[in-house]
Amino acid sequence: MNLFAFKLGRKTELCLGELESIFGIKNLIENNAEFAIFKLNLEDTEAQNLQNRLGGTIKIIKIFDSSGRLEESISSILKKTFKDRSGKIPFAISLLNFTNPKEINIKHLLNFSKKFLKSLGLNSRFVNKDFSSAESATIFKARIIEKGIDINIIKGNSNIYMGETLAVQDLDSYSKRDFDKPRRDMATGMLPPKLAQIMINLAGTDTKTIYDPFCGTGTILTEGLLMDKNVIGTDIEQKMIDFSRENLHWIKREMKDKIKETSRFRLFVKDSRFLNKTDFPEKIDAVITESYLGKPISSLPSKEEREKTFRELANLNLNWLISVNKITEKNCPIVTCIPAFKTGQTFEFFPHFEEIAKQAGYKISHSFIYDRPDQIVAREIKVLEKSQSKTQYH
Repeated sequence: MNLFAFKLGRKTELCLGELESIFGIKNLIENNAEFAIFKLNLEDTEAQNLQNRLGGTIKIIKIFDSSGRLEESISSILKKTFKDRSGKIPFAISLLNFTNPKEINIKHLLNFSKKFLKSLGLNSRFVNKDFSSAESATIFKARIIEKGIDINIIKGNSNIYMGETLAVQDLDSYSKRDFDKPRRDMATGMLPPKLAQIMINLAGTDTKTIYDPFCGTGTILTEGLLMDKNVIGTDIEQKMIDFSRENLHWIKREMKDKIKETSRFRLFVKDSRFLNKTDFPEKIDAVITESYLGKPISSLPSKEEREKTFRELANLNLNWLISVNKITEKNCPIVTCIPAFKTGQTFEFFPHFEEIAKQAGYKISHSFIYDRPDQIVAREIKVLEKSQSKTQYH
């Protein structure tokens, strides 16, 4: 078992929730706004594959020292890594959780590392711009992990951790899946692939088959295939089913080396308020979906309009949750998005959703918010579990 640090994405609570769902909270050593450290039995060679399945992690770092002796630790890892290397070596130094820029003299450490590599007879260059902490995008584009090393200095609660980056987000792959797929529909909302991954992971690891009752253009289904799931999608519109099918065939062609031949998808038109057990001969392990968030808007609606939207969506959410409850087993979780309006610096949340979930036979186990600075409608992500008490449908 070793310590691994996970650099968290922008919505840190959501990103941490994803990791806790996969690794278990008992393996969490410490965390703050920038990183989480877990004790795991993870092989170095497995890190990039894991990274590719984590929507909320920017990079995975293996901790190799916590003594606080920075120059000694850097010398040791450089000598160990490059003792049998030749050619020009790119490298980077990244700082996590240092709020005071004077705490660590990164310029000194970069020059120290370059001089040490020269003493080993090696040419090198660092990619840190203006002697500041290296950006993850720079590390990815410069292929630092394959060609050199990214050394991380992490300020923990009581230790200074030193770690080597083993994996970083594949930005090109995310961009391809988001923007190059043949069918996109701005009117129905564009669920980011990273968020779809997070939602799938929030359901836990024991999910062989997932179901999306509002599949739209198939983002959740696409990411499910890439995560070795069998996926089922329904939508009330034939057009959306056609879009999903086209996107799923596209991803299977474009990324066939990343999708197992045994992974399957099934699509059909269905109103999610009227599901039947006969529709699903297979066992559904989790329901992952972004239900209808309301009509597209370009400005904040009035209070009356917002209340009307919530009333309309309350009935829809109650009915589809009741319908899903009837066709799934008791241990089948739901991860869904509901709308929240951004009003200045605060959010106006979906009123009484807890009561709606309870009426449908569910309880809320986790809630997270996902928003972007330029968005009016945020996504509130709810993880639902079936209630133990007898379900009362209304």
